[in-house]
Amino acid sequence: MKAKTAAVVLGREPERAKVLRAIYSTLAGRSAVCLLEGTIGSGKSALAAEARGRAEAAGLRIVSVTDLSATLDLPEALEQHGPGPHCVVADDLHRASAKTKQALDRLVEQGSRAPGAAPPVLLLATASPTTDPLVRRLAKLAAHTGTRITLRGIPQPELAKLLGQHGHHLSEPLLSATHRRAAGNPGIALRLMSAGLDVAAVEASTIPQSYLEPEITGLEPCLRTFLEVLALDSGGSRAEIAAEAAILALRAARLDLLTPPEPGDLVEALSPILSGNGQEVHLADQAWREAAVALIEPVHRRQLHKLLAERTTGLPRARHLCAAAAQMDPTLGDALEAQGLQALDAGDYSASAEYLALAMSVSHGDERRRRMVSASLTVGIAENPGGVVELFAEIELLEDPILISFFQAGLAFFTGELAQARRLLLGVLRSPGAPEDLEDLTRWRMLILLCTVEIASAEEQAAQAAVAELRELDVELVSPIDRVLSRLLVMHEVYALWNTGAIEETITRLDVFLIEAAGTAEHTDALYFRGRAHYYAGHTAAALDDLERAEAGRHHRVVPAAAQRGMAEQAMIDFQLGRWTDAILRAERVIAMARTSQDWRGLASSHAVLAMVAVAHADETAAAEHTDWLAHHVTTASALPLYNVMIAMAWTARMSGDHERALQVIADFRRSRLNSWSDAVGLIGWRALELDALLDSEKNLSAAKLAEAERLLETFSQKVALRPGLPLPFGHPVAVRAKLAARRGDLVRAVADYRAAIWLSTDFPHTRARMHHLLGVTHRERGEHIEADEQLEAARDIFAQLGASPELTAVKGRLLAVAGRYASLTPRERDIAHLISQGRTNQEISEGLFVSKKTVEYHVSNLLPKLGMGSRRELWTAAAVASQRTSPPAQTPGFSPGVRA
Repeated sequence: MKAKTAAVVLGREPERAKVLRAIYSTLAGRSAVCLLEGTIGSGKSALAAEARGRAEAAGLRIVSVTDLSATLDLPEALEQHGPGPHCVVADDLHRASAKTKQALDRLVEQGSRAPGAAPPVLLLATASPTTDPLVRRLAKLAAHTGTRITLRGIPQPELAKLLGQHGHHLSEPLLSATHRRAAGNPGIALRLMSAGLDVAAVEASTIPQSYLEPEITGLEPCLRTFLEVLALDSGGSRAEIAAEAAILALRAARLDLLTPPEPGDLVEALSPILSGNGQEVHLADQAWREAAVALIEPVHRRQLHKLLAERTTGLPRARHLCAAAAQMDPTLGDALEAQGLQALDAGDYSASAEYLALAMSVSHGDERRRRMVSASLTVGIAENPGGVVELFAEIELLEDPILISFFQAGLAFFTGELAQARRLLLGVLRSPGAPEDLEDLTRWRMLILLCTVEIASAEEQAAQAAVAELRELDVELVSPIDRVLSRLLVMHEVYALWNTGAIEETITRLDVFLIEAAGTAEHTDALYFRGRAHYYAGHTAAALDDLERAEAGRHHRVVPAAAQRGMAEQAMIDFQLGRWTDAILRAERVIAMARTSQDWRGLASSHAVLAMVAVAHADETAAAEHTDWLAHHVTTASALPLYNVMIAMAWTARMSGDHERALQVIADFRRSRLNSWSDAVGLIGWRALELDALLDSEKNLSAAKLAEAERLLETFSQKVALRPGLPLPFGHPVAVRAKLAARRGDLVRAVADYRAAIWLSTDFPHTRARMHHLLGVTHRERGEHIEADEQLEAARDIFAQLGASPELTAVKGRLLAVAGRYASLTPRERDIAHLISQGRTNQEISEGLFVSKKTVEYHVSNLLPKLGMGSRRELWTAAAVASQRTSPPAQTPGFSPGVRA
């Protein structure tokens, strides 16, 4: 009777492949060990059950290790259960009895893994993290054969299927939250969904910690202490440092511990929940960290932090020292503040903010309030939203309504609530009831934040007013933090200036500032900004030089958020200039940085770039992912990223053939405040997208739409005439004029304008390729096949270099539309077809080939059906006929062009 295969476990394809390799190795006569390691809920038992079923279906005889006789030799013990080969199953080895371990020891000692040895045995075992010598020995044996399998989280799509099998059909946001909170652990995910939680409740749920608690409390003391050390050490210490601290702590708690485990054994045992390269290790997901920390006794926690502080340096050491302090420590506070100011001077604003926040945490009274102000300002300089949120709970300690409003406004800004931030700031700065004794320094700081808010909102006049008021204040800058703020003020002035369209003046101001800010983080930020300003002013070479220098400086001194912002805009420029590989790499790097920093700056522009590249590459899955993000998850109020989002939505819709959708996106943009802003700063290229979509929206354009296109083209042309050097990555008005002429049947005008448009789009390869393509189509319609093929081949080469799959396919199709059928013609028929394509009559062909007119008529009647054509006119306008010959056949008497040597 054929054995039944167990139900397939979802999301375990790579692991299943390893199991099957072990099964077929045993069938081939070689014994094997297959060890499934994982934590509670990871699906060890489920996959082991499937593996057992597959082994049985393949012909292995299943034997439980507990059923092996202790009195017989291994061959005899196995033969009691029938002829081999055998699959010996040992589930949950970390809980195995002494008798079971003895049987396994005997199995490993007596079972040979050499080819041809009898009886071949597959040992199928499962285990949770443990330092048990037998399990570790089996792990090494399994690793040697490539069948040691570590079960971590399953992919999100597979988790969705699993939850669906249990009756939980989740929306995309809830599925994402569940997968993230459970770290892909099926058991935790099912527990979360069984509680009937929504997205917010899933994010805040303590179910993962309570689910993991039994696993943690059941760990061996050495492993649990090591887990606690890793949970407290967020810095990613070297493995031996964390293990040494764990062993010392364990010795203090367990005086009977004679032989502590080796650090490598601890790392090896916890491998199912660790990530890292073996030298620097950390917990793989937040749920384990939270669960482990929650179970540590306060005294024990301080001891662990103290041990870690002795073995670390820099910020990790500062964190551990603060956590180990049982009470306020003025000396430690002074030392941390000094380190914070030193980091500030070195341009490491994120580290400075954390040092100052730590100094505040071990201070009290006036010192605590003073350091809190310093920490909050530095967190703002570092553009770290997470740090602002962490400090928010301390704001009430200031007991100063003005400062409280100031920092609440900062929190509102960093969480994207620009209107709320503006309201709080103006409530202090502009209210008639505002205190008369508002210090100039405090007013100065608040105006800098107000300017930041107005720039993010693209309210250039309000930003300029704030800058003007700032310049009227006579503030003495004594604090290092305020000196940094003064450099930020200059950047705000320049941003506000650029927002008004004063591009050349903006560049001049940046030239001066880059000299003054040499060696600071703002220098790199200014390089990114000057690069963008140069590009949108039409100075492409200067822009690329600045961006290259900024990229080099990013590795030395730059605020992470500024780097994200600068790299994202650089990716958009790379895309427009046809450097698609660079654009992809930069955009993906920004998204990875944002996941780490939890900062939204740069995400919108990065997803915009990736959406456009994905559509151009015909990657439907990636295109859907990125366009969905743009449509539903954009969380930026800044003008340039929002403009990039609009461009991406319109561009991808046009590329997908959904011209009505493209027009709707642009219509929404026209109604927004960004319309006038984009004109002011010279971002007028979107008008080419609008006109393209309009002209392609109908096969036969109505008179009304043609008139509207004429009107929009006139406006576009006027704006370009005012500033002819501005970049037009999606097409020049001349290109639109060419398409309009072609739609009206004026092919002579279309050809001339398309040729000009090709030269005008030199800097933008994708647009240039589109112009070649359209010119080739126009030549084809005029029967100019040699010229058509030249243009189509030029388009083909550019599209191939870019990887623009749909457009490459379309061009190839035009080039090869007739080529396949043309190959079926005889040599004489090819000559006649070529001459017909040149417009020759039968009489002219007869005279040229020195054959009778009837012979020509005979060949014509044969070749037209072969080409699938019904008339000479159709052949005359057909694609690729003329490309088979580049010149007419020779006319020498006595030579027949139909004869081939």
